[in-house]
Amino acid sequence: MASFREMCFTPAEFAQLAKLDKSIIGDLEQQGLLKTIKKKIGNVDRKMITLEDMQDYFRTVRDTAPASMGDGAEAAGAPIPVEALSSVAAATDVLFKRPKTKIQMFYNVKGGTGKSTLTAQYVMRASMMGLKVLAIDLDGQGHLTVNLDILDAHERPTIYDVLINDLPIDQSVINVAPGLDLIPANLGLCNIEIPLNNKPRREYRLSEAIAKIADQYDLIVADTNPAASILNGSMLVASGLVNVVCATNPLSFHGMSLVMTTIEELEREFRHKLQVRIVPNMYDNREVISQEVLGELRTQFPESCTRTVINRSADLNEATKRRTTVWDVSSKGTAAQDINSLAEELIFT
Repeated sequence: MASFREMCFTPAEFAQLAKLDKSIIGDLEQQGLLKTIKKKIGNVDRKMITLEDMQDYFRTVRDTAPASMGDGAEAAGAPIPVEALSSVAAATDVLFKRPKTKIQMFYNVKGGTGKSTLTAQYVMRASMMGLKVLAIDLDGQGHLTVNLDILDAHERPTIYDVLINDLPIDQSVINVAPGLDLIPANLGLCNIEIPLNNKPRREYRLSEAIAKIADQYDLIVADTNPAASILNGSMLVASGLVNVVCATNPLSFHGMSLVMTTIEELEREFRHKLQVRIVPNMYDNREVISQEVLGELRTQFPESCTRTVINRSADLNEATKRRTTVWDVSSKGTAAQDINSLAEELIFT
């Protein structure tokens, strides 16, 4: 079992992720845009691309592509050769854009919607695209922390130490993989509500802390606890985008009214406009109830509901068990394609 940080990709898998024709991999190597290694798979030496080398490819193209081919990005170094740009032109939608909203959160006041699993897969997929990502676990259960293969969180500082004990936020950050950092969580975080309530400017402490390190990252994503808590309210103040995960079952859909009301009340109280995206999760097209709930979500929240629907998949459970990405389970599976689509939609549009 390979951890996320040790992942390697075949040229075909890389081409799929980068939206390229596999036949140009050799050209990218010759042009110095991509590095490959030889790795023994069984009894055969195969050409592979490490996670770090794939990230370097994305960063190189993103940082040096002319602004006219991207989303307003300025050239940051030596220009990429014209022939190389023509090779990657088909992937401009992904490669030449910056995240539209840097600070995001996954949220629902109801538990069991699959929020932590999606958050983990989302931040790993963003990291694979060469983005520098910070994940913040705000749930005392620490499921995001475990999903990212950190099993000693009880020994590490959390956001509790930052907000209550005035620990500098950079001292709570740990690296879990190339391009992916984490502020972990443990059960001690369950006790934050009372001391946080007694702090001055309680709703702004988290956003002020995040602001101190925000320029070090391309994307900051928080996984919240399933409650209408002060800590979650603080993250709502800090965020620009709220991704509400709704399982396609009746109880989860019933709770959407409370979630949307909570967000609207906070927007009015703090005069802080939030972009809200609703992510339908655990969809099963064989179940009539799943189809009905998805239809209701798209009818009642037409502007907020994502185009991407996350299908119920054993690959997501297997990835959670292995504490890695769904790409390590099955790069051609439905779950990998769903996470790809969700990441591109929430990051770039």
